Amino acid sequence: MQQVVAIFTIVRIIMLSFVSIVSCLYSIPLCFILRFHTPINLLTLNVSISACVCSTYWIIFYTMDAYYPHILYNAQSCLLILYLKNMVICQAVYAICMVSLNRLFTIVYKNKVFFRTKKWVVACVTVQWILAAVLPLPALTENVDVI
Repeated sequence: MQQVVAIFTIVRIIMLSFVSIVSCLYSIPLCFILRFHTPINLLTLNVSISACVCSTYWIIFYTMDAYYPHILYNAQSCLLILYLKNMVICQAVYAICMVSLNRLFTIVYKNKVFFRTKKWVVACVTVQWILAAVLPLPALTENVDVI
């Protein structure tokens, strides 16, 4: 039974590594080719970076869970791991929500030029990263027992 769990863990790590690598590769042209510096591509870059951060976190988590559980599951790291887990998951979800919100505003307020500017996109992305970092903070005040 432990061999099956180990195989699934390795498959998970490989799949997440693939997601992380592909999202980083997808980000490269969006960063360095000037014609791709449009508001919608900046939102796509944000989703790609969020996916890379999230998959990298889960790669580290599953690797430590499989090979270094004594480091992962101790009194000093439990709250930090809980906070980071909530934060990276929120980042990925909020990045997709920001794309949807931006599309909604550009369609509903099609006469407002502000919703199609880079300033609007930067404001959306900044709010998204701040919210995803602040909203899981109450998890740090919880009384969590070590697993």
